[in-house]
Amino acid sequence: MLELKTIRNKLNKQWHRLSWHRAWLEGTLDFPYQVKLPRPSDKQLLHDFALCQRQLLQLRNELKTVKEVNLVEQEFQFSTMGRQRLPVAIEFASMDALARFLGQLQPWRHFMADSGLIEASFPALAAWLPPAAAIIGKYAGCWPQLLAVCRYLVAHPRPGLYIRQLDITGVDSKFIEAHKPILKTLLDQLLPEAAIDTHFNGLKEHGFEKRYGLNYEQPTVRFRLLDPALAAELGGLTDLTIPLDAFSKLDLLLDRVFITENKVNGLAFPATRNALVIFGLGYGVQILKQVPWLAQCRLHYWGDIDSHGFAMLSQLRSYFPQAQSLLMDSDTLLHCRPLWGVEAKPHSATQLPHLNESEQQLYQQLKQHHWQPNLRLEQERVPFPLLEEALAALP
Repeated sequence: MLELKTIRNKLNKQWHRLSWHRAWLEGTLDFPYQVKLPRPSDKQLLHDFALCQRQLLQLRNELKTVKEVNLVEQEFQFSTMGRQRLPVAIEFASMDALARFLGQLQPWRHFMADSGLIEASFPALAAWLPPAAAIIGKYAGCWPQLLAVCRYLVAHPRPGLYIRQLDITGVDSKFIEAHKPILKTLLDQLLPEAAIDTHFNGLKEHGFEKRYGLNYEQPTVRFRLLDPALAAELGGLTDLTIPLDAFSKLDLLLDRVFITENKVNGLAFPATRNALVIFGLGYGVQILKQVPWLAQCRLHYWGDIDSHGFAMLSQLRSYFPQAQSLLMDSDTLLHCRPLWGVEAKPHSATQLPHLNESEQQLYQQLKQHHWQPNLRLEQERVPFPLLEEALAALP
């Protein structure tokens, strides 16, 4: 009950809840600070008097050797045990004393130094510090670099540079990459609204760079110009791979855009007037939602006749409702019966929201194993004459 080890373990649990840290940051923690001790009952003293006396003597002796820590005692009158002098609290002269008593002096001094550095560097963060006590401790040893990054971006908002190009003494790009979550928390506190693109809140897909105006490696789009007249506008080039940003700014007189997952199909796609074919994206088709001029084109998606092929079609149509499927129908499937294969891991969805009635029916037949389990017809197995016929039949 009065063992120093038991008292220390109990206080250590409270220490790790960080309530003292927050109170210290708020300036509401007064010293000397007392931690109350439980008072034994008359019954406990009666039955365990010798044990209580031994524990009390040991507690007094042990605390004599601890710097700036005192045992506060008080006399009590008990009905059966008479007048007894018992400890009521342990008193700490300072936060250093409390931390030393709990074996936390070194982490506490780091916490104080880091807190002081943060507030001195950015007084605007003073109100943020108390609720962020856990964050301060989590990034102990990193605050000089974290604050250096913040100083740079406050002085150079939306710099339009790659992280690798930021000239910050003592900070390399790997440090910034590894600390994006805490940097986002800090920069949201420090930067003006105009320096933050709030459309990008997550960190995936270069969200940090987009939010704070940094350059990043753009995804690329590979496409072929299917009309020699279009190719002439680009110096005769027909097969190109360019960053998404550049692709989104293309200014060509296009009527149609074909999208096919398979690379060979893209390379072999027949010549078509005022058209191009995009290929090799798979589920990466989502990047095309950043290409506004596609909304003005006739779009045709040619994928595998399997659950994932229809999932990609549905995904594309969620961005561009005018998109039409190409050679993804039951006639094509049944025509190519000798070429059927098996889909290893079918898509899990029972319904896809952006399929038309005939596509939805075929999708359900595939999911229900209407012809065979996990049926798949890969697009590269479709005979080339069927593609030529389908293109000739387009309005």
